[in-house]
Amino acid sequence: MKDLIRLQQQLVPELVEKMYRRFSILTTIKQEQPIGRRSLSETIALTERVLRTETDLLKQQDLIKVKPTGMEITSQGETIVQELARFFNVYSDNEQLAQRVKEQYDIKDVYVVPGNVDIEQTVKTELATQAGQLLEDKFYDDAIISVTGGSTMAYVSNAMHRQNANVFFVPARGGLGENVVFQANTIVASMAEQTSGDYTTLYVPDNVSETTYDNLMQEPSVLHTLDIIKQSNITIHGIGDALKIARQRHSSQDVLEKLQHHHAVGEAFGYYFDEQGHIVHKVKTIGLQLEDLESKAYIFAAAGGKSKGEAIKAYLTIAPKNTVLITDESAAKVITEVSNKK
Repeated sequence: MKDLIRLQQQLVPELVEKMYRRFSILTTIKQEQPIGRRSLSETIALTERVLRTETDLLKQQDLIKVKPTGMEITSQGETIVQELARFFNVYSDNEQLAQRVKEQYDIKDVYVVPGNVDIEQTVKTELATQAGQLLEDKFYDDAIISVTGGSTMAYVSNAMHRQNANVFFVPARGGLGENVVFQANTIVASMAEQTSGDYTTLYVPDNVSETTYDNLMQEPSVLHTLDIIKQSNITIHGIGDALKIARQRHSSQDVLEKLQHHHAVGEAFGYYFDEQGHIVHKVKTIGLQLEDLESKAYIFAAAGGKSKGEAIKAYLTIAPKNTVLITDESAAKVITEVSNKK
């Protein structure tokens, strides 16, 4: 059942959303009948205009009947509700998970895809597809999008297909690790190719010494790219496991021991944080800083997998309020379970 939902969300996401909305209308009518349009509108949080369109369609399909006392469900409508109940119980569970995460951390929105990235590669593809669609929906002429590195961002770039977009991509920071496929420079180039946009690169190390940092900050090309990063109004980024990211950066044994001592669980933009979101370590990086996010109009954080649940949860405690999180079911369950223990 979850595989079917995942396929439908990937192929025709708008269809699943419309089906769920109509299923909710039918279910509410069945439970509250007879019910007037205004009461139904308040119960399911739909405007009367939208609800009128939906109920007119349901009436035409002989799924509901309208009486002077209110709307009632027909026998055919009851059959539809029964047949769809199991399907949408799974869908609804993820919707409820998303709502719980959103309310717990007071962020702009949350999207939860079924499954676990850790064990199902198709789930990562679906998560990336969802993130790519949300990102493309915010494109506008001359928009500048800053992008971090990582495997999830690489998947997002492959999922983007909006052609002739007059947008500009810029790496949020310098390179990460040795795998060039997952470096921000490679990913912005891929995103630009997928969308017919444009891009620039930032060829500097992700972790630099004080002296190297000072020297690089004198380079005109670096300063030019940093200026573009500051102008970006849309940011999409991943969330990393603290120790895994530290090892990818070839951090010293002292740093690794420090992260372990302070129980660091997550990493974003060069900041390492513990379960409560306290910053326990920061690397010297060139590019977008955590505090720079506050000025961005649109922020998308994409990460999934049960193994990253703690890291995502920790980041959400310090995430800007206009963050949109795209994650999977397994991570969302970890986030909400941890929250409920408090």
